Amino acid sequence: MKQLLVVLLSVLFLVVPANAQTFRGAINGTVTDPSGAVVPGAQIKATNKATSIDYASESTSDGHFAFQDLPVGTYKVSISANGFPTLEVDNILVGQGAIYTLNAGLKISQQSTTVEVSAAALTLDTTTSTQTTLVTGSDLQSMPLNGRDFTQLISVSPGFGGYSAGGFGSLNGTRANQVNWQIDGVDNNDLWHNVPAVNQGGVLGIAGIVLPIDSIDQFSVQTQAAPESGRNPGGTVDLALRSGGNTFHGSAYYYVRNEAFAAASPFSDTKKENRNHQYGFSVGGPFIKDRLFFFTTFEKQRFVIGLPGLGTEPSTAYQTAALAELSKFGVAENPVSANLIANLLPSYALHGPASPDNYSSPDPEYGYSYNGLAKLDFKINDKNTFSFHYFIGQGNQVAPVGSEVKDYYEVGPIHVSNYAAAWNSTLSPRLSNQLLAGVNYFRQIFSDFNTNFDLASYGLNLYDGFNLAGAPNIAITGFDSIGLTAPAGREDITGHLTDVVSYTVGKHQFRFGGEFRRAQLEEFYHRHALGNFVFDGSQGPWAGDPGIDSNVLALADFLAGKVSRSSIAVGDPTRLVHVKTFALFAQDTWQINQKLTFNYGLRWDYEGPMGNDKKDLSVFVPSKGGLVFQGAGIDSVYPKDFRNFSPRVGFAYKLGQKGDLVVRGGFGVYFDTPNLNPFLDNRPSNGAPNGLEGNPAGPTPVQTIPRNAFTLASGVAVFNPSTTACVTGNGCGQVFNIFSVSQDFRTPYNYNYNLNVEKSLGRSLLLQVGYVGSAAHRLMTTADINQPAPAVYASDVAKQAARPFFGPFPDFGVINQIQTNGNSNYNSLQTVLKLREWHRFTSQFAYTWAHGL
Repeated sequence: MKQLLVVLLSVLFLVVPANAQTFRGAINGTVTDPSGAVVPGAQIKATNKATSIDYASESTSDGHFAFQDLPVGTYKVSISANGFPTLEVDNILVGQGAIYTLNAGLKISQQSTTVEVSAAALTLDTTTSTQTTLVTGSDLQSMPLNGRDFTQLISVSPGFGGYSAGGFGSLNGTRANQVNWQIDGVDNNDLWHNVPAVNQGGVLGIAGIVLPIDSIDQFSVQTQAAPESGRNPGGTVDLALRSGGNTFHGSAYYYVRNEAFAAASPFSDTKKENRNHQYGFSVGGPFIKDRLFFFTTFEKQRFVIGLPGLGTEPSTAYQTAALAELSKFGVAENPVSANLIANLLPSYALHGPASPDNYSSPDPEYGYSYNGLAKLDFKINDKNTFSFHYFIGQGNQVAPVGSEVKDYYEVGPIHVSNYAAAWNSTLSPRLSNQLLAGVNYFRQIFSDFNTNFDLASYGLNLYDGFNLAGAPNIAITGFDSIGLTAPAGREDITGHLTDVVSYTVGKHQFRFGGEFRRAQLEEFYHRHALGNFVFDGSQGPWAGDPGIDSNVLALADFLAGKVSRSSIAVGDPTRLVHVKTFALFAQDTWQINQKLTFNYGLRWDYEGPMGNDKKDLSVFVPSKGGLVFQGAGIDSVYPKDFRNFSPRVGFAYKLGQKGDLVVRGGFGVYFDTPNLNPFLDNRPSNGAPNGLEGNPAGPTPVQTIPRNAFTLASGVAVFNPSTTACVTGNGCGQVFNIFSVSQDFRTPYNYNYNLNVEKSLGRSLLLQVGYVGSAAHRLMTTADINQPAPAVYASDVAKQAARPFFGPFPDFGVINQIQTNGNSNYNSLQTVLKLREWHRFTSQFAYTWAHGL
């Protein structure tokens, strides 16, 4: 399928040169004399203009110098050498994850001891093949973002496709959740979905909490990256947070969206309420001049969205028609049903006629969030700096997800925090180290708006000992469902530790290091725990009554208590799992000569399998007797994979005498960190458990109990878990479905490659045209490995006997299994025209023509 993506944005962003593979930036270059000969031993100083903090370097025997892991911002660089005036280059923008290449030609002058020049707004990437999209400073803060949600910025990156809100979109053909999100270089991923934790969409996709835009200094998207970059093959999205400086600065703001300023809908006489209020402040400055700086922000968001929603409810008029059917066939109204409809549905929703769309909800979607951030930057001494940030956000959202009755709106309270520390050490002018440590926390819970129902008092006994709050899911064909959101949620904590050493020698810039992540996730998705009941009009004597509305027939079944299908999940689905990942890398940027730079390196990733300490995860292994447990029969739910080596190479070559044309290319292998949702909340449509937590395991195993074609009786238990217990082995005398993971599961990976040409059209304009492609292998898929051959079977018994594993495992029905046998490919033409600070105007035009399969 071909897709045509055109992004035309004004007041947009700067795409800066080479990628440094860090949340900070870098400056490198070569010092030469008027004859073009290299100048060794030159002293280079980079000064951050906001904080006045200096960083020192020295040119090598080949005249090369480098500043690694510089805090983002604007710098002045001075270069001095014996026999030459000092050269000062001002207004160098150090971008996040980027290298500014500064080739300094020293001049002989008798008139002045200092030569001052201003840096170009845009420079060519002459160092690596990495693609970096960068949004900076006032450009970022002035962009029109709905809800001021920074995740929408990913859509301005060439190669992006999909829905940008919540960060859910594809980069260069990868899956939407194969992007690594970071804040100041530290993890910002919710491992459940592999999407950003901060600013993740809540109910109906609106960000549950928001990191204030005023707290962001730079937003970068890095693809086709060097070995330092990992975790996901799509790329890395990183936020560099603002810092304080030697001068106090701050802001206060109030953004409002109101239906009064919007055009009326052509389909409505009145404007629906649509209001969003976002207000806050930021302030930063010095605690100690030139040494200790602070920055803090706070923002509150409050929104109300009036939805033009129509629902179909079993109104009094509908009930009258259905009761007439019962009377026609001499069937009495079931007292349990009468109590349920009287207590589970508010009377104000039942005044409409006996026709579809008989209820227009007066209740809007609404929500709020409180969000705050604090950051400290400390210059310990001339060789050590320290930085720390802490973000916390808390909010709640209420919105319809399938019913227009407010009692069954979904509620999604959310709490997120992210904190990190960075320690940078300059061990010598050519040797530096960066240590990062941080924690990312995410918690979100879902439920119906109203869970205060006493089912026992209505005569509905789901099973003896039932003690959960909320309404069961009742689906009456043709009407909005009752009880849509069973109690569900998760708590996700990830610790992240990274260390990187940088060393410059001769024509080489070496970087090597590693990272470690430990993620812990507790999920408590009680799906189906409140029971599911279907009333479809097929059970009463009125079934097929000619001339009668099918909605009336289904409601007649309900009022008579005649259930067509039902089921319930009994047991404890809560699982506390953890995943450990570890990576090592080494890379070199080798400037072979003034025109050619070669990048090469190797990364090794260990993506540990999901596991837990309670040993209550089970999978299907035929060679070991059927269901086996982690820690008893198998070490982990799928084998450990230690063979994930990622070689990566790239080059940049300058053409012409002016050096204003560069050809770049690269190739690399990139491994993926699988998200946990498919393993624990897959939600299949073929009757299998939602995930591994639905298999028989643990002291209170989950059992899905079906019951079809029966009549509700007051106080009588609908389900009887004691007759369906099945906890281990290969069967328990009845057919049951299971969920598993292939024992051939391997880590998914991509081949990513690119070749492009970039041309400088002056100090403020760049044009880039190139090819970008990828090929993905071992993508996760799910399939029923016990599915009988397609045919018409005389009975369920015959169908069961036709299953592939019926012989050794006659009681196993559906066996849904996660496998890594998927593949994809992507090829694209990407063109970018970048303009920066031309008469105070900054913009970009990006065009992507792509084909993915």
